[in-house]
Amino acid sequence: MMNYLIDNCYVTCGGSLFRQKIGIPMGTDCAPFLANLFLYSYEHEWMMKMKKTNPQLARRFNRSARYIDGLLTINNDGLIKKYVNAMYPPELELTHENSKNDKSASYLDLQLDVLNGEITIYLHDKRDDITLKIGNFHDLSGNIPQDGLYGVFIAQTLRYAKACAKCTDLITRTLMLKNNSFVFAC
Repeated sequence: MMNYLIDNCYVTCGGSLFRQKIGIPMGTDCAPFLANLFLYSYEHEWMMKMKKTNPQLARRFNRSARYIDGLLTINNDGLIKKYVNAMYPPELELTHENSKNDKSASYLDLQLDVLNGEITIYLHDKRDDITLKIGNFHDLSGNIPQDGLYGVFIAQTLRYAKACAKCTDLITRTLMLKNNSFVFAC
């Protein structure tokens, strides 16, 4: 079934029909699982090889975490940069998103900064880096139940409270949500 799905993903654009030949079909229910399995297979193979040939190096990757295509390595002194091409296939395009000094990185929707030997965590939304104004709330005059619409603000605030290590970050993020949001019609 997996081969059928991957080999039979078609997209229409205008009057043309295209078959996807490269990558995992995005938007399907199994896409995150396939991406995780694909990357895990290469990571596992490399780690097993290193376990036999260089166990000290393999241990340097003990504090690595990946969620789909986001990889976080902590305290491995930048070794991921050195071994990433040995770990993953050449057709996989990889980008290095953290700062030049390796003391700051975004992972999923978190920003992690190393300050005075401690990791400080606060929310990071990639949408903040663009100038496009994003609507977060529906127009309350429509036929959408209002309870759910009010719940968006509350749910976001709760998410912020769980992710922010400092109260000032929670307040800043909540004010950004309040001030930078606009209502969009359905």
